[in-house]
Amino acid sequence: MKKLIAAIALLLVPASVLAHHGGVTLAFGPGSPIETGSPMSLPEGSFVAGIRTEQVAWQKVNNPEDKSFFTFFNANLSYGFTPALTGTLILPYYIKRTDGIGENKGPADMKFQFTYGFHYDQGSGFARNSTSDLAVSMDAGKGRTWLALSATTSIPTGNHNKALDDGSVDPGMQTGFGAPAYTLSLAAARALGPITINSELSADFFTARNDGPVGFQFGSEIRGNLAGVYELYGNTNSDYLSEVDGILELNYLHLDRDKEDGAGQEATGGNILYLSPGVRFSIPALQNANLGLLVKVPIWKELNEQSQQQGAEGLEKYRIISTLSFYF
Repeated sequence: MKKLIAAIALLLVPASVLAHHGGVTLAFGPGSPIETGSPMSLPEGSFVAGIRTEQVAWQKVNNPEDKSFFTFFNANLSYGFTPALTGTLILPYYIKRTDGIGENKGPADMKFQFTYGFHYDQGSGFARNSTSDLAVSMDAGKGRTWLALSATTSIPTGNHNKALDDGSVDPGMQTGFGAPAYTLSLAAARALGPITINSELSADFFTARNDGPVGFQFGSEIRGNLAGVYELYGNTNSDYLSEVDGILELNYLHLDRDKEDGAGQEATGGNILYLSPGVRFSIPALQNANLGLLVKVPIWKELNEQSQQQGAEGLEKYRIISTLSFYF
């Protein structure tokens, strides 16, 4: 039972996305996906510490200003205030490189998230998560649908007006947004035999900067994620490798146009669908460590001005995402 509690404790609710600056979804633990959020909350008084990295390689058109590689690091610390309420602090650090006009790197906008976990049982209806609910594995709750609502806000602590080597100030090359951003999301999961199905719908809203002659505002983002997780290997008697999960995700992203002084900018916005296979390893002996690896590849896109949107979502070659978490 202790092992089950620890495993479920690693299943955090989504902190969702900020696509211009990489994802920060917190989904850890056996049976959970990587990019799609998991709707499981932490036991009261427990912590999860983790780090997420995302490496992006962009398609190029052989210009000096071409985006080359972006690297996103997110350190996170989550705490269970109650069995239903989890809070998370996220501290990001970003590196953004071009082919010929330099790079920008440094701390990005810190984020705070609160999530509320609940569930639905046929016959008894909806109820918030309690201590007894967290003491069972997801597949033990037969017929149960797990749910979570989350709200995230960012504080503009990152640099948002740093020039590149040629003197240009590109909003997409900054480590910060220059204004607060907000995310609302709903996640759900249900075990169907050996497969756990996770889904998530989220919306990101960016406020306008008003610190210069141009009021710049990133476009709003809508995401829909669907993931299946299948246990490839399981050994409850092993402290070194207790579970290996195979993961396959579909990740949809809609981007509104960025705006300057209220007018939509060309070469921004569109729709992208990603296919994301991955794997997750559970290692109880290392402070209930959990390692996730995922490759995210765009398989369909409909961008507004695709030929001009080098360095935009949907025009990357791939994204490699890794997560590592520890439960205390």
